[in-house]
Amino acid sequence: MSFAEASVPRRRAGASGEWFGADFLVLDAEGRTLRGLNATAARIWALCDGQRTVRAVAEAVAQESSTDVGPVLADTLRFLTELQRRGLVDEVRAPAGAAPREVR
Repeated sequence: MSFAEASVPRRRAGASGEWFGADFLVLDAEGRTLRGLNATAARIWALCDGQRTVRAVAEAVAQESSTDVGPVLADTLRFLTELQRRGLVDEVRAPAGAAPREVR
């Protein structure tokens, strides 16, 4: 399964991430490490809280970096699909009571 812009990503239980010097390290529940995340990837990771859609994550990153959302959305989708492949994020349903987002 791959993510779509209306998907709601959530970090998998037991997975964690933190800065270690200049590197952002992500550990899965078994302690395997995904290394070398840049600041943008680390921010995407932090925003995967099970509340925001992929589009909302990309919009936040684009706004924070004064970048067009189109390329950020494409990169976010690819990155989340890779995190999912590695067992670090899951797709959850939209939060209860959340209004559907208009797809642009």
